[in-house]
Amino acid sequence: MDQLKTTDELVELPVGMPQFEQWSNQIIEKCGSIADPDSMRYVLATAIMHAPPDASSLPDSYFISRVRKAAANQVAAQVFQDIKIKQQAAQEAAKTQAEVTANTQAESSDVKED
Repeated sequence: MDQLKTTDELVELPVGMPQFEQWSNQIIEKCGSIADPDSMRYVLATAIMHAPPDASSLPDSYFISRVRKAAANQVAAQVFQDIKIKQQAAQEAAKTQAEVTANTQAESSDVKED
């Protein structure tokens, strides 16, 4: 692992902390600046844990695609959250408007009865 390998070449998975640091730094370099290094290492560690049980070597592309997918998932989750917040705000505004309308109609009825 002394030099950057192509993304399709099989690379042995790291089995020690120094190896993990070196390996993860290489993957992070290939991915580019998608997220902070700790977040990317978290995704890489998770990808190792979820790799097939008989996989002791995998291409860098396996991990690069998972890092990018994790980043895309975060963006999508934020989009969902933003839409949900907008919908809740619209529902609250509609509810408030309905209450104002109901109160106005009730006051109007009270004035006519007097």
